[in-house]
Amino acid sequence: MKIIVVIIGSLLLFAVAAFCVFGFLATFEPTSNAMVFRVGYSVIGLGCIAGVILLIVNAAKK
Repeated sequence: MKIIVVIIGSLLLFAVAAFCVFGFLATFEPTSNAMVFRVGYSVIGLGCIAGVILLIVNAAKK
């Protein structure tokens, strides 16, 4: 049962990370305050990737 939770959690975090990649790429269009969005998308995306890594490492230990 724990492996199912890890798989679902990883998929959800990957979906958020993919959204952040597309959002980060969209900030290169000419807009105002684009740097704020770039930093925000980067932080959230990297946080999701770190969460996936932690989920997989913890599942592999058990």
